[in-house]
Amino acid sequence: MKKIILVVVVILISTNTVHANKFKWTDGRESDDGSSEFFYDKKSVIKIDNYIYYWSMANYYILKEGDDPNIKSVISYHRVDCNDMGYQIIIFSAHGDYNGRGKTIYHFIDPDTEEEKRFNSKISIAYSRHEKLCN
Repeated sequence: MKKIILVVVVILISTNTVHANKFKWTDGRESDDGSSEFFYDKKSVIKIDNYIYYWSMANYYILKEGDDPNIKSVISYHRVDCNDMGYQIIIFSAHGDYNGRGKTIYHFIDPDTEEEKRFNSKISIAYSRHEKLCN
C-alpha cells in the first residue's frame, strides 16, 4: 500500500498537477466566441488601499493567428488599480495543457511600473472581473 501511495505522489509531482491544484479556480467565464475561458482564485484576492491583487487562469481552446500552438493555458498574478481599472501582470506562466497543467512553456516575473499599466475595454471579461473585485 505504501508503494502505491509513493508511486501516485511521484506521478502527481512529475506531471505538475500538484502546483495547478493549489488554487481553487472559480467564476469561469467563457469568451463570446468560445475560444477562451477565464477563472480566478477567490482566496487569493487581497485588497491594499486602492489595489486588488489576485491569481487568475485562462484556458485557450481556439487559437488566434500568431498564438503559440504549444500554449493551452496560462496562470498569472495581477495587480489592479481600482481608481482607473488599469492592471499589471506581475507573474506569468504558460503551460502545455489546460488548467495550468503540463509542461511549463515559459514564465516571467515582471513588476511593471505604474506607468506601464494595461487597460481593457469596458465590455471585456477582464474589466468586468476587475470591477467586481474592486467593489
